[in-house]
Amino acid sequence: MGDNDERLLDSGKSDLYHHGMITKLFPSNNTGIVRTESGRELPFSYDFVILCGEAKTVQDLREGERVGYDLGWTSSGLKVTKIKTYPPSSPASGPSTLEG
Repeated sequence: MGDNDERLLDSGKSDLYHHGMITKLFPSNNTGIVRTESGRELPFSYDFVILCGEAKTVQDLREGERVGYDLGWTSSGLKVTKIKTYPPSSPASGPSTLEG
């Protein structure tokens, strides 16, 4: 396995999720926003998102947190339907690929 493969495994990119970052959380509305790697912002609802990984409840989610996500069509359009959180990465893992 090469260095690049190991970095992908460490960053959580070895799974089949799309990857992005939580940019906004609105607890009063039970909603949040995930920014994709391409810069698109996609909403999610606390009530309808499925969590897996490190976060056990939506209160465990943090703005700026890198996540894996899956999308689905809802009556309100395209939304994030599943969020996977990863263990905190070490500072030595390099710069983030999501810059805004």
